[in-house]
Amino acid sequence: MNKETLHHQIENILSRFIGKDNELIERPIVPAYIQKNLRHQLRPYQQAALEHLLFMEGKPSSNHLLFLMATGSGKTNVLAASVLYLYKQKGFQNFLFFVNSDSIIRKTEENLLNPKSSKYLFNPEGIEIDGERISIQVVDVFPKKKNKQTIYLKLTTIQKLHIDLTHPRENGLTYQSLAEEKLILLSDEAHHINVQTKKKIKKKETKEEIEEKNWEITVSNIMRANPENRMLEFTATLNLDNDHLFDKYKERVLFQYDLPRFMNDGYSKNVLLAKHNEDDQSKMLKASLLNQYRKYVANENGINLKPVIMFKSNTIALSKDTKEDFMQMIQGLSEPTLKKMVQRELNVHRGTSTVWEEVFNYYDRTDLLKVIRDLKNEFTQDTILVVNSQEIFSEKDAVLLNSLEDMNNPIRAIFAVAKLNEGWDVLNLFDIVRISESASTTQKATDSEAQLIGRGARYYPFEFDGEKSFQRRFDLLGRKLSVLESLHYHTMNESAYIKNLIKSLDAAGIQTKEEKYNRYEAKLKNKFKENPLFKNGKIYINKWVKTTPDDYNSFDKYAIDTRVSYNFERTEEEQYGKRSQSNTALSELYTEVQLQLDRRLIQKAIQRNPFFSFSSLREYTPSLVSIKDFIDSPSFMGGCQIFIRLPRGMTIDELSKKEQLTFIDKYLRYVEEKMKLNYAKEKGTPEFIGESFANYIEESYVIQTNSVNNNSKSLNTQIISSRSMRGQDWYIYDKAIGNPLEWALIEEINQFLESLEDKYQNIYLVRNERRVKFREIGGIRGFMPDFLLFMEDEKFTYQLFIEPKGSHLKAQDTWKEKFMLSLTEREDIEVLHEGKDVRLIGFKFYSDSNADKQAFREDFMEKLNIKAPIQEEFKWSY
Repeated sequence: MNKETLHHQIENILSRFIGKDNELIERPIVPAYIQKNLRHQLRPYQQAALEHLLFMEGKPSSNHLLFLMATGSGKTNVLAASVLYLYKQKGFQNFLFFVNSDSIIRKTEENLLNPKSSKYLFNPEGIEIDGERISIQVVDVFPKKKNKQTIYLKLTTIQKLHIDLTHPRENGLTYQSLAEEKLILLSDEAHHINVQTKKKIKKKETKEEIEEKNWEITVSNIMRANPENRMLEFTATLNLDNDHLFDKYKERVLFQYDLPRFMNDGYSKNVLLAKHNEDDQSKMLKASLLNQYRKYVANENGINLKPVIMFKSNTIALSKDTKEDFMQMIQGLSEPTLKKMVQRELNVHRGTSTVWEEVFNYYDRTDLLKVIRDLKNEFTQDTILVVNSQEIFSEKDAVLLNSLEDMNNPIRAIFAVAKLNEGWDVLNLFDIVRISESASTTQKATDSEAQLIGRGARYYPFEFDGEKSFQRRFDLLGRKLSVLESLHYHTMNESAYIKNLIKSLDAAGIQTKEEKYNRYEAKLKNKFKENPLFKNGKIYINKWVKTTPDDYNSFDKYAIDTRVSYNFERTEEEQYGKRSQSNTALSELYTEVQLQLDRRLIQKAIQRNPFFSFSSLREYTPSLVSIKDFIDSPSFMGGCQIFIRLPRGMTIDELSKKEQLTFIDKYLRYVEEKMKLNYAKEKGTPEFIGESFANYIEESYVIQTNSVNNNSKSLNTQIISSRSMRGQDWYIYDKAIGNPLEWALIEEINQFLESLEDKYQNIYLVRNERRVKFREIGGIRGFMPDFLLFMEDEKFTYQLFIEPKGSHLKAQDTWKEKFMLSLTEREDIEVLHEGKDVRLIGFKFYSDSNADKQAFREDFMEKLNIKAPIQEEFKWSY
């Protein structure tokens, strides 16, 4: 059977730009209003998903399409973009969103309806198309008389939708009402409505299977109610190996982006299996030390990170016992006990090049009394969440569980039994500990574990050196930073179980990495060590000056919002009312009221947080003269406004002082994190000073990369390997270690070499292994270009800045390109030099699209006044 889906057909056409009968096909362009009205920049694959949607417009099979995208890849962002497109371009105003779980309904409300939420997907400033504001109104029944510039959205579970339509009530949803106007159906976790398709013939069905079969029939009936109705399905789980499912969806799978590709492209954490031979208590302590080590590494590098650890048990009783054992272990930890453990583990792991060697080396050099204090302070009853059964799982706990990465969420550890279900979006889970006692080792059990690991593998985006990334960037920077982009699954080292777990992970498309590394080393060529550039030459780096108190004299200098809004949490029914019996818009279900800040409460909140002691605060706010100044000044707390979103019918006077203090505590924790993250002691200037070349260019450097367990062909363009550069005197190292884009750049320089040699002498390409760092002029962000090219002519010495950049990173790194280009555009650039005059030249990014490569070539030729490169194949030495 030909297993080619619609997705592959579209890809083949768009890659060739030629359709049937050899007609020319133009690649669809995603309208600008879509990105403008989304909160987050569309990732390249999300952009491609929308291009596929646009490509299908007007084609016969376009009324029912499916996005098959990996967990964590941002399906809901694509959904939000699709809503904008179908409203603007196709005139749809009615959108029916249905899913299998109430928890996903609550999550979707935050995603699509709550501009105050950190998970909101549209532009928080409002949706605007063609100069008109567009509102989204949640309804129970689609109104017959519609307001212009309004998108009507009904959110429901498939169970309730089925009941409403099969047992209609007065003023409720009916097939007849649905037939009167065209409608878009949005099905999330769409695999739940395919039971009838998956099992065409079965003599005996379970009650659940019968219900799901009926749901599938209900959806089909809605689609048939009006010929203009359309349906978009979204799922990460669709078994196309099932012949019945493949027959149904082969012409409907609009876009496919599976988990292996998602992980290889760097949008997930690396997943590593930590196999322990110890008992559960020792396993918990080792995992906790690794988890805390991540926090120490993050803090040392100015990264805002609160790593969470999960302890997964098989029964509620075991989970309760595990929690008590864990608390007793942490609270009873002593320096002699910890020191003995550190030394024992060092002896076991020394020379293994594993994370454990790094962790215990770190603790061997660290004040263990401080480590113990930190563990006891950070793992307490207030920072632990128990998720053992729905019956005892409160709404407050649900909020905490679904906002683990928020700055004001205190949770560090979770104790759980059942796997956390679809819709649970956790980003900062870094360690999962499988409690082994009485745990099943069957394939079914390990399949469940694989699903949990897949959710934990979601990437946590954080800022480093002033940059926020949604992809891994430390794979090649050694252990200490790559540990911030890894999920460890701590489990027992039992061969039959591990075999089943690996099978389950492979089936789920989850690639795991071993604790071993490929090692590549490049050495400076002996001939170059005698070169004048190495012995006496200079690298010109811009001067950094200390920031002044005026650089940090108000909250806005730290990017701190002075107007914030928090929810006052009650149960869902208390907070939102009975949604199913009301067509009230979400914005009408709460009242946003300003909290009048009581100075005494601010003082108390400050006293409760050691960061806000005056001596500590002055390190980050040198302009402060007193705590009173911090509290009263309009530039700091005196200019802040805290708003509380209260359930309808409740007034601000009903908040107790203790509850008011809670919101001030939240805000101060937010202030603390932003201050730590955004404070820098130095900023860049336009003055460049010569530093010794030999001091910055190492005689050798080493790159280590993880080994992938499975044998699937990687799709990652960042795959690293090494190639010999023997005979290429212009390249200063004996090997070029890099990814395909970097190799392409080296080949590009080689093709220019003959033209360069006609005009310049002493041409040397230098790989900058994160040693030479510049800082943006007038700013604090640091920049380490991958390559520097040095050369001379009769008048000048040239230092050229060259940066290969994957297209997925271009937008977020635009400031780097501007920095490079400004070197020849700014009039205030000053180079302090001896001997020949020095010219600094930066070029446009060398990216992976043909257009970007051509733009680089033209920029390179124009600025260096050289001819087009000699187009000949670069001969690598092996």
